[in-house]
Amino acid sequence: MTRLDETAARASGSSAQRQDVAILGETSRRYERCHPDDTFADLARRSSFSKEDRRLLEDWLAATALDIGATDG
Repeated sequence: MTRLDETAARASGSSAQRQDVAILGETSRRYERCHPDDTFADLARRSSFSKEDRRLLEDWLAATALDIGATDG
């Protein structure tokens, strides 16, 4: 379980779900802007069988979550 998953598991209600959707959407936008030859969906798919891609996905999600948390709070 990733740090983001643990945070989501502790949180409850529709507010946490909206935040998760916002984090995924923003992470996708940022990743695809930095990697125009790849998609966030492909990274997520590869993360299921590639340790390197799983860690890369976790890093992108954590960075976005921290950034969104810093701007919201």
